[in-house]
Amino acid sequence: MRVLEGLPSTFIKDYDWGLGLTKKYRFIVDAVEKLSDCTEIVISNVHETGIDHQGKLFHISAKDFETARKEIDNITNTSRTAAQSVKNGKIHNLLAEKIGEPKVPVTVGRSPLRKLFTAVAQGQEPLSDDEQAVVVREFEKNVTAIAETEPDRLAKLQHDIELVTLETLIARYEEMITKKLSEKRWQDFLNENPFILSLACGYPIIKVKDQAYVGGRKISGSGDRITDFLVKNSLTNNTAIIEIKTPQEKLLKVENRKGVHTPSTELSGSIMQALDQKYRFEREIAQFKENSRIYDIETYCVHCCVIIGKVPSADDQQKSFEHFRRNSKNVDVITFDELMEKLSQLREFLSSDHAETPTRYPVAERDLPF
Repeated sequence: MRVLEGLPSTFIKDYDWGLGLTKKYRFIVDAVEKLSDCTEIVISNVHETGIDHQGKLFHISAKDFETARKEIDNITNTSRTAAQSVKNGKIHNLLAEKIGEPKVPVTVGRSPLRKLFTAVAQGQEPLSDDEQAVVVREFEKNVTAIAETEPDRLAKLQHDIELVTLETLIARYEEMITKKLSEKRWQDFLNENPFILSLACGYPIIKVKDQAYVGGRKISGSGDRITDFLVKNSLTNNTAIIEIKTPQEKLLKVENRKGVHTPSTELSGSIMQALDQKYRFEREIAQFKENSRIYDIETYCVHCCVIIGKVPSADDQQKSFEHFRRNSKNVDVITFDELMEKLSQLREFLSSDHAETPTRYPVAERDLPF
C-alpha cells in the first residue's frame, strides 16, 4: 500500500479498481505508442525524456510528466467551462425565444482553447486564429500589388466579401422578423446596420443621430420629442426622421364597409408622431444645431419615414393599405417584409452572373455593413 501511495496523483492507488493511469491521462500512453515501439514507460527523476538505447523503455522525466499532467487538466477544465457556457447560452436562448425576450451571446472568454471549444460545441468550424491571422496579414501585405496586377480578382474578392456579409445580415433579419421583439431590439439592429435605412428612404443617407431630441420641450422640462433616427441625404444634407415600430403592429382595422379597411390606431398614430416631430424639428432647427454642434444639416423639407408591420395578405386589405399610405403626405410607410424583400433583391443581384463587378450602393462608406 505504501508503494501505491507514493505514486504520482495521476495513478489509481486502489488495487480494487485496477492499477495504472486514470482514464483522463490515457493520452500520455497514446502518444508514447504513436511515437515509439516501446513496451514500457518509466517516469524518472534521473533520466531525461527519451527512448533507451535498446528501444524498449520510454523514459519521461518527472518534470515533463508533471507538465503533461497540468496541460491535460487545463484542457479538461477549459473544455468543461466552454461546454457549460454553450449549454447555458443555448437553453437561455431557447426559452427566451419562446417568450419574446432577447437572446444572449455565448461567452467565449479570452482563452484561444476556450474559443475553439465553444465554436466546436456550437457546430461551427471556423479557421483557427492563426490561420485567420495569416490570411489577413498576407492580404494586407500584398493588397497594393494585387490591385495593380490583378484588379479584377481584387474586385471579385471585395464582391464576395460584400455578398457573404449581406447574406449573414439577411439571415439575421429573417430570424428576427418571425419573433415578437421589442421596438428597442429593432432600433438596436438598425443602429448597427444603418445601411438598411438607405433602402427605406430610397436615397443615399448618412445617420446623424439615433434617439435624437427634435424639440417640443416645455417650460416645465417635459414634452420632449425623441425620434428613433435622424438622418440626412448625403448629397443635399436635407434631413429625414425615421420612426421604427415592430413587424407585429396591426396596419388596418376590421372591415368598415365592404372591401374597405381603415388604418389602425398604431399606423395612424405613428404617422402623426412623425409629423409632430417634423413640425417641432423644423421650428427648432437653429437650437438643435447649436446644442448638438452639428451644422451640416438642412430642413428644406424634412422627410418622414415609418417602418411598421407587414403587408396584409388579403387583396381588399392590400388595396386599402396602398390607398392610405400613397395619399399620406410627407410620410412614407414601409413594412418590415418590404424592407426584407429589398435586401433579398440586392443579394440576388450581387450573386447573379451579371454582377461582374462590385455594385457600389449609394450609401456613405462609413454606413456600409461591408
